[in-house]
Amino acid sequence: MALFCQYYKKLCYPPKKIMVYFFRNFKLLFFLFKSTFIFLQSTTLFANYIRDTELELALNNWSKPIFEAAQINPKDIKIHIISENSINAFVIDGNNMFLHTGLITKAGSASGVIGVIAHEAGHISAGHILKLKQKVRVLSNNQLITSLLGIGVLLIGNKNQSISTNDSQEIAKGILAIGPDITRRSFFAFSRANEYTADALGIKYLKKANRDPGALSIILEQLSGKELLISEKQDPFLRTHPLSKERLKFINKHKLSKKILEPKKDQIVYKRLRSKINAFTNPPGKTLLTSKSNNIYDKYARAIAYFRIPMYSEAILMIDSLLNDYPNDPFFLELKGQIHAENGKVEKAITAYRKSLDQIKSPAPLIMLALANMLLERKNSIKSYEEAKSLLEKTIFLEPKNILAWRLKGIAHNKLNELKLADLSAAEEYLLRNDFNRSRYFAKRVFDNSASGSQLRTRALDILNIVN
Repeated sequence: MALFCQYYKKLCYPPKKIMVYFFRNFKLLFFLFKSTFIFLQSTTLFANYIRDTELELALNNWSKPIFEAAQINPKDIKIHIISENSINAFVIDGNNMFLHTGLITKAGSASGVIGVIAHEAGHISAGHILKLKQKVRVLSNNQLITSLLGIGVLLIGNKNQSISTNDSQEIAKGILAIGPDITRRSFFAFSRANEYTADALGIKYLKKANRDPGALSIILEQLSGKELLISEKQDPFLRTHPLSKERLKFINKHKLSKKILEPKKDQIVYKRLRSKINAFTNPPGKTLLTSKSNNIYDKYARAIAYFRIPMYSEAILMIDSLLNDYPNDPFFLELKGQIHAENGKVEKAITAYRKSLDQIKSPAPLIMLALANMLLERKNSIKSYEEAKSLLEKTIFLEPKNILAWRLKGIAHNKLNELKLADLSAAEEYLLRNDFNRSRYFAKRVFDNSASGSQLRTRALDILNIVN
């Protein structure tokens, strides 16, 4: 399961291998991670990124039918989670969607989250980001935009995205900025027209996915009546998704019923996720005071709270209580693995992580990383290092830009005395970190010590061409 980690002002390496994908001066500094549920605080924009297998799988399962209805390949969209209590969601291009934890926990149901995803998919399908880019250029010619609005986070597009870095900066400058009134009114007038289009498309996608189109109104109804609050007290969603009675009336006209019905499984998954997010983001003492019952959700929250305090024995007792009732739950097993791992119980952590991977039905690169990390902690175990290397190769196949995977892969190769492969892994790691000097150093070592025409030398040359 999950670890809470927060870093300020600088990139750092704790003793237990934690990875950071990091945007320095708006260059991608993306996912800080130890085992599965992690937070990274950007020095520039105060953005906390979360990665968690249980959360990501749920969002992927909920969003896949929506994206397919929108004729968007689900594999082309990455949903990023930001640890921020406000209600907000936005897209920055055709590949990246952002949801705040506050939106997830305050949505009240899986349907509420799915409705927002459908609306954002509407923005993607309608090409609003490209249109916004053009609009921002016009507005920028009229007024210099300077002040941050605070919609959440700026993620600059990389070469694989549909918009260049310069264009993304232009878009972000417009979205994040408050200019003089005439510019601001013009920008949000443009946004309101987009909202109606995204609503209509969202309704269409929800119907195709056999979801109640009324799901679109769940978040909007919570925010209804708050438009008159000063901007500092408004949820950012109101500023990036202008609200009106006409919008609500239009959406509600398409409701299938007054009460939104959703599968029982979705209800259970949503309650688990809400308990989990709250337990990791609220102070542990608050969690223990508000989660006193013996239902699965409160026990889950208490196990996390004890883990965070940290109270090792109490955390293990609570997670074992859950596993007595649900012995094959992969995420309870994952949490148990992390509790053991963070308390130096390597063998117990390995056992729990193995069971978690055995039970999970989908690819789980974050859990594979956690298990590989523990296997590498064993002393003088060639078999364990080989297993760790295999897990890391699978992880990199699934997530080629996972910095921690490359780092641990290099460690595995070193332990196996595969020095050229270790150097190449280091070159890949530092390339992703934009540390071109170190990447060049390791790539040159591989190039100089590999046979002509070999795969190692060819890849080392590729890296050298990139960094030079």
